[in-house]
Amino acid sequence: MMKEDAIKKINKMGEIATIITVIAKIFIIIALVSVFALTVAAAFIPKDFLTVSADSRFMVDIDFSSFGKTLTDEEVMQGRQEVENILEEADDSADYSINAIDIDHDGVYVDVTTSTNNIDFNLHNLVWVLLFAFFYLAMTLVTLFFIGFLFKAFQNCKSPFEQNVIKKMKNLAFSLIPWTVLSSVSDTVIRSFFIKSLQISVGIDLKIVMAVLIILALAYIFQYGAVLQQESDETL
Repeated sequence: MMKEDAIKKINKMGEIATIITVIAKIFIIIALVSVFALTVAAAFIPKDFLTVSADSRFMVDIDFSSFGKTLTDEEVMQGRQEVENILEEADDSADYSINAIDIDHDGVYVDVTTSTNNIDFNLHNLVWVLLFAFFYLAMTLVTLFFIGFLFKAFQNCKSPFEQNVIKKMKNLAFSLIPWTVLSSVSDTVIRSFFIKSLQISVGIDLKIVMAVLIILALAYIFQYGAVLQQESDETL
């Protein structure tokens, strides 16, 4: 009776975890579609439409003419009025100072002195970051599928020592191996967003390595338990 109760609890936990995994996969898929759309948009927007640089001075130049669009006289006048209001309300104690704000029919130019570190990026860098974000989310989705397979095995098992459970546990461990280097790469890719070239350095995440080893160890412990259970069943 106690054995049946334990199996029922394992099945129930597997069922709940499977539902949570499905919900997580839905959110990741939505994020994947959104990032893909942003990547396509950033790739097709003219490179000169938005350029941002900062090195004690922060300059933003938005050129509407790259789209073949120009501002109307009314929009220019309204924008310049807003600029006057900003300049009047600027706080002298702030950690920035406005050097110039210019609005004409072609676009907007802002020049501000700041205390920020060196930054230089454009839409080309953004595309690389979005591509990596897409890859990162795709890897997350793959891992969630392996997690879902394991929980599904727990949901339907009659014993936690079944070969199907052990196989799914090993597969999950192997699916985590790419994450051992992915976390270090992600940091360098994000930093590359602020410079003119893509620079990637690779390291090993020891926490993921330990997780892989622990899951594999558990899998082989379960496999040993399966052998003992088989011998016990044959004896009976």
